[in-house]
Amino acid sequence: MVSAAYVVAAILALVISSYILTPAAKLYRFVLKAERKRAKLIVKHIRIGETNLEYSRGGKGMPLLLLHGFGADKDNWNRIAPYLTRHYDVIALDLPGFGNSSKDISAQYGVAEQVERLHEFTHALGLRRLHIAGNSMGGYIAGNYAAQFPEQIESLWLLNPLGIVHSELSEMFTSLKQGERPIVLARNEEEFKQLFQFLFVHPPFLPGKIVHYLGEQAVLNADLNSKIFQHIHRMDKGSPNFEAPLDNVLEGYSGPLLVTWGEKDRVLHSSGAQALKNTVPQATISMMKEVGHLPMLERPKQTADAFNAFIYRANTH
Repeated sequence: MVSAAYVVAAILALVISSYILTPAAKLYRFVLKAERKRAKLIVKHIRIGETNLEYSRGGKGMPLLLLHGFGADKDNWNRIAPYLTRHYDVIALDLPGFGNSSKDISAQYGVAEQVERLHEFTHALGLRRLHIAGNSMGGYIAGNYAAQFPEQIESLWLLNPLGIVHSELSEMFTSLKQGERPIVLARNEEEFKQLFQFLFVHPPFLPGKIVHYLGEQAVLNADLNSKIFQHIHRMDKGSPNFEAPLDNVLEGYSGPLLVTWGEKDRVLHSSGAQALKNTVPQATISMMKEVGHLPMLERPKQTADAFNAFIYRANTH
């Protein structure tokens, strides 16, 4: 009779050998596929003019459009999506220049251009009314979209958004003023590992093979990412010169606004939340303790719960 310990050891050996033998890219795709399946998200494609866009979609209810941050893609929302697809028609887009959407190095990637592309995307999908959310750079774009097309917006959700001028300097922008290189522009595996630690207070587990794969992708995307960084930030002598700051363009915005921020964000200072509330008095702030720049990855359920409760309150008042 085979002992239970032997069976467990055999299964463990099989898992380890499979991990060792599986190419990093294949392992990464397998993990993403599993996350999307759990979240009930299906990958879709659409072509608008000369631009190919890839997005994930699933759930039911009012559309909720999710915009990722700089250097990221639609799969940054996979872990929070299971708590959102129960209530909303979730659409997570690869913004042009990122993920599997078009990456034209000759294109312009400023906030105005991205908002216009986003408007074409929502029109193509027939999204007349929607919730819109964005993290970091995605928040900068989402906020500008809401300011430009307020009649389309059911609610605006900004998670650690970029593009706020009346906030304290973050650790990253302090280092930029001192002439250091942006940590978000990882050029190799080692720099990607440093960035990963910088983004989180408690980093989620990632197998070494996947870290290696993402480091390789950072190398491949380095030139385009550098260009997009400049287009979005418009850096001048170590400081950003935002073309459409959120704490300016959202003045007069009258719709529901939830601002979620990781209190220990080292990329963008959490004081930006109060700066937004000074501009939009009806804004609700959800400050998350012991959380960094990516709350939807670091605390997915807690982050989703705050949004769901916010929408419930907005609909019952």
